[in-house]
Amino acid sequence: MYNYSAVQWTLIFYIYCVFGWIFESTVVSVQQRRLVNRGFLHGPMLPIYGFGAVIMLHVALPLDGHPVLIFFAGMIVATAFEYVVGVLMETLFKVRYWDYSEHRFQFQGRICLQSSLAWGALSLALPYALHRPVAWLVACLTPVWTLVLTGCVTAYFVWDVIVSTRTALNLAKLIEELEKMRVEIDDLRAQFAAQAAETREKLAAASAEARARMNEIAEERLAQVAEATREKEVGSQLMAEAAEARAKLEAVYAEARAQITAASQEQHDRILAAAEESRLQLYLAVQEAEDRMNARIRAMRADSKWIVRGNPTMRSAKYRRAGEELRRRLKKR
Repeated sequence: MYNYSAVQWTLIFYIYCVFGWIFESTVVSVQQRRLVNRGFLHGPMLPIYGFGAVIMLHVALPLDGHPVLIFFAGMIVATAFEYVVGVLMETLFKVRYWDYSEHRFQFQGRICLQSSLAWGALSLALPYALHRPVAWLVACLTPVWTLVLTGCVTAYFVWDVIVSTRTALNLAKLIEELEKMRVEIDDLRAQFAAQAAETREKLAAASAEARARMNEIAEERLAQVAEATREKEVGSQLMAEAAEARAKLEAVYAEARAQITAASQEQHDRILAAAEESRLQLYLAVQEAEDRMNARIRAMRADSKWIVRGNPTMRSAKYRRAGEELRRRLKKR
């Protein structure tokens, strides 16, 4: 049943790449409520399904007639393959093109129990049902047509892999740049918050100093008034002098209080002016960084934007916040 030549196996690989793309794009389009061109390549192919199908068909060869063994063997082999591919792609492109982190039973977000069971079911369905029309199609093609068709698809596939790899590498570089910009913006905002806190502390210290000086003068005035009152009590002949002394003290106190209030207000104004200038500079720096980030995203190639939009579960473990920021800003557009 599976006695195929290398060219036929290659054609089978392409057929399942297309089937996988149809399946994934349909599921994700329904989930996102919009048309989604799923996958890493520009064309309608998902190589992981092609490789998975070929691997599972080879696993089923020596286990024909043992469905339970086919299920578990296919599940284990396909899950291991999915994990290895996930690690390699994340190492090369800095992102995960699929992420199972939100699933209950998962490992590192690269594999999960639900996906493994699906691989096992697919391993079982392939030799007994799904592969039969594919086998019939391959058998109907003459060797010449098989070679021509496979050669044409291979040429397109290789071109698509080269172009898509370059696009994915550019996207990885962009995410690294966005991460640096995001760190810069976070630092500026932290400086902004620290400057605001410092301004509040300076104003509080200035107010406390003014209150302390006012209290000091008030205590001194009270002592002087008490002294003048004691002098008044010595004899009636000193009443006029005591009253005059109290009036002078009141005038001195009022003048000192006015001077302290003016000095405190002047200091308050200086602090606010310096803080406002610093705040404006930080605000302009933040806006400049935001504008640079927006300009960099606007300058993204259309195919890079397509990769992000076509892979809703794509995540970056190393540059998580930059990836989320990129997706959020693209969604706004």
